[in-house]
Amino acid sequence: MTLPYAGLRVLDLSQGIAGPSCGGILARQGAEVIKVEPFAGDWARLMGGGSDGITPMSVTPNFGKRAVCIDASQAEGAALILRLARDVDIVIESFRPGVMEKLGLDYATIRAINPAVLYLSVTGFGQDGPARDLPGADSVVQAMSGMMVMNRDAEGNPRRVGMLLVDAAAGVYAAQRVGAALFARQRSGQGERIDVTLLAVSAALQALPIIDDHAHAGIPKTPVTVPSGTFRTRDGMINLTALRDKMFFAMARVLGRPEWTDEPAYATNQLRLERAAEINAGIQAALLHQDNAYWVERFQDQDVLCAPVFDYTQFRAHPQVIHQQLFHELHQPGMGTIPVAVLPGLDAPPPHCLAPYLGQHTVEVLRGCGLVDSHIAALEAARVVYARPQPGSPPTPPP
Repeated sequence: MTLPYAGLRVLDLSQGIAGPSCGGILARQGAEVIKVEPFAGDWARLMGGGSDGITPMSVTPNFGKRAVCIDASQAEGAALILRLARDVDIVIESFRPGVMEKLGLDYATIRAINPAVLYLSVTGFGQDGPARDLPGADSVVQAMSGMMVMNRDAEGNPRRVGMLLVDAAAGVYAAQRVGAALFARQRSGQGERIDVTLLAVSAALQALPIIDDHAHAGIPKTPVTVPSGTFRTRDGMINLTALRDKMFFAMARVLGRPEWTDEPAYATNQLRLERAAEINAGIQAALLHQDNAYWVERFQDQDVLCAPVFDYTQFRAHPQVIHQQLFHELHQPGMGTIPVAVLPGLDAPPPHCLAPYLGQHTVEVLRGCGLVDSHIAALEAARVVYARPQPGSPPTPPP
């Protein structure tokens, strides 16, 4: 199978999650992605446990890439990166505004040697404006974008979403924008600079709740429908929602409360919203008499929206997840066998779609752009580049 981005060449200078996730999406669809890191490595290699720079945070956005270690702060290092940038379709960077200009790796410089390049910058707040120079991260943007308030607990306390949601979404939005730019370049032949900010991503991702908040300004927030929430059963928890009157009445019969179908106060969703507390209490009392499996089977048989609340292990073991092969086991060096989710719409990742060690492909990539081994060795001796020793090679001190 030929992957859609086969033949596309990407130079990924970004670090963390957002920018690398975009490069990872391109790589898993066939693009050749070269990941350039400084001697300290992508900061994601230092987060979340693991060893030797292989952590869940560094692995997930970097499947299928080749890793090169170059000190861009040295003139020779920056020149090497420019040499790599000369022949690529896309450059990805995720540094604060001004950093790439100081290194001589900004869009204008790269465009001068590669006019058709698509230059993607993923930043917290963009290239200009009052917040331009502020540190931007998922946690910062979740706080200031209203996301933590949207995700508040039952007592009204704002809470972070328990994953790097803005970063992950930024990778998806950035990959979509790059795909659109590639389509436009087919017609125009021209490259362009693309700016994707975590701030803009947080706004787009929350478009619906933001409009809903505006439409109901000053009005106490109420549920959209009743019931709509999570309830305890005898052995676990389920999420239960009744979107329409017919669904609510079916739910009532399953719960053993057929009298609710004739109760005038429960006849419409609007009326039920006024009695949400008593309805939810009645549902909870009934659900405690049976196990999850009992309720899920009966609710689903009546087309009532219901699902058990699973952890990740239970999710991966669900028959439909297994049937659709949503996870594939990859043997990731440094971590062992791990479950990797497929990209939606694509088949399994190829067996070689692994995340690299720091500097794992330095020699291979530099040879590919015309450097001979003696030159590469000299650059390594001068600490301009670092090449991870290959199996069977003499040990080399890490950077």
